[in-house]
Amino acid sequence: MSLKPRNLTEQLVETLGLRIVSGDYPVGNRLPSEQYFGEEFEVSRPILREVTKVLMAKGLVESRSRIGTTVRARESWSMLDPDVLRWTIQSLPEQAFIDFLFDTRMVYEPGAAALAAKNATSDDLNRIRSAYEAMEDADTASDLLDPDLQFHQAIVDATQNPFLAHIGRTLYNALRYSIELTSRHPQTHDLSLPRHKAVCDAILMRDGEKAGRAMQVLLEESRRDFIQVRDAGEEGIQ
Repeated sequence: MSLKPRNLTEQLVETLGLRIVSGDYPVGNRLPSEQYFGEEFEVSRPILREVTKVLMAKGLVESRSRIGTTVRARESWSMLDPDVLRWTIQSLPEQAFIDFLFDTRMVYEPGAAALAAKNATSDDLNRIRSAYEAMEDADTASDLLDPDLQFHQAIVDATQNPFLAHIGRTLYNALRYSIELTSRHPQTHDLSLPRHKAVCDAILMRDGEKAGRAMQVLLEESRRDFIQVRDAGEEGIQ
């Protein structure tokens, strides 16, 4: 297998990172030698060493003299690294990905909505309101996607907590994918708007308890939408 000459390091990081996350190279196992990869990908040892440094920085591997490069335990992986997160999405079955993501969102988004109601500035409130109004103006499920993402990011930004804001941005691609999955529901627009409006109104009223409950309901019902679509399969929801 020969990699294209442009961005060899990035291409090889992508290939080997996905293999590791997918389990092709199991945890605790040693990766093939530089000579093996050099022959497989037709790249030089300096490039392979640079790739190893990148994978080490992401927590996927460790390299020791006389032992070689081995795959680290999953708990050592930088799961919020955008690449590691993307590889995880690609490697998981759809249902498992949705379960993990919604569990994660249920942990932090209701709390973020409650905190946003308390800490949001006037500009924050305007961003949340504008994102919701853009959702109202959307004509299709595709048009709904970007303002939906902006709505959720505006809420975590409004917490004034840089850690929560970073989590929101790190999970952006995963959130986009989950919204795309739930938007397969033929009534996604009619179902989504009142749920988001309840969250929006509660934050604008600075009612943290109500905002947290509304976000919890939004997530629970979105998860049920996905289950409906999944169970209906390719035939669609009747």
